[in-house]
Amino acid sequence: MRRNPNDSTLQSQIDELRTLLTANPLRSASVNEGRTRYYGGSELLIEDSNLNVTGTATIVGWLRVVGRIVLEGLGILTVNGLIELLGRMRVNGGGGINVEDGGDVVVDGGEIRAGDVVIRDGKVYVGGMVLDPDTEGGALTFPNGSRLEADGDNTGARLIAGSSVANVGDVTSLRKGSTSVIVSALGVTINTPSGQEILLQGAVRVPLASVPTYAGAGLPAGTLRLSTAGRLERADGS
Repeated sequence: MRRNPNDSTLQSQIDELRTLLTANPLRSASVNEGRTRYYGGSELLIEDSNLNVTGTATIVGWLRVVGRIVLEGLGILTVNGLIELLGRMRVNGGGGINVEDGGDVVVDGGEIRAGDVVIRDGKVYVGGMVLDPDTEGGALTFPNGSRLEADGDNTGARLIAGSSVANVGDVTSLRKGSTSVIVSALGVTINTPSGQEILLQGAVRVPLASVPTYAGAGLPAGTLRLSTAGRLERADGS
């Protein structure tokens, strides 16, 4: 039986067709000076592999990441627009967070710096002032050394400058050393050091209705005296 010389050519074509039908052309593919486009609801799906981009990745729309994002290397992440974080943000490392070009907010190792405001170890430093919530229930110290602090026993606050103290609260008082003026619900008390005096400059007016009277002294009405109890009294003229 004679063999058809075209049989080898036909078999070769069949083999080539089989190769084309079973080929995986995208197993190793490259595009030079071109573009691969997916549209009409299609998607690029990468399973159990990696996506490597050398150059610039431009995303118009939403980038949704389920998992972790790790940024490594010496590059800079630039975001033009608003960043909204829903949840917590944790920064590990000593680099901190720098907000520059008009912001200048630095978060570094538990310390926050913004201009001349520094928050460190639970205290707030503003210029030469220090806000310390742990001193006397909360205190603000000024550059000159004076301090405004809470006064828990008096349910108020006190201002201290050297030996001078001003208190406001259940009792209001002014003190300079051992001299004091105390105002409470019971009245006004003035204390001076031993041997010192209270000096009143200018006219002094005491409403007569506030001074109790005494009778039977034969003195002109309004004559003042000190009672044995040390109280100021005025004669009623009898």
